[in-house]
Amino acid sequence: MNIKSYFDVELRTVTVYAIVAVLMGYVSFYINHTAYATLAMIVVLIVVTFAMKVVLKIKEGVKWWLGNGIIVYLFLWMIVWTIFYNAYVL
Repeated sequence: MNIKSYFDVELRTVTVYAIVAVLMGYVSFYINHTAYATLAMIVVLIVVTFAMKVVLKIKEGVKWWLGNGIIVYLFLWMIVWTIFYNAYVL
């Protein structure tokens, strides 16, 4: 894998995880129960990770997935869910 295609895959991965995290943050707000929202977030994270592995044929390790997708997904999901939750409460 050359350097250009490596960064293209990273950019696509981060973009997909960011979009899915924002959508899941919004869906988690409507689930309206912390345990179910967290469970749904984890299930979607696992499904998206396996789908990205198959679609983009990524053979990277756990550190790569943590840095380019999972951490981005977790932080954005928590931020979006908190914003919607606080906007509703106030």
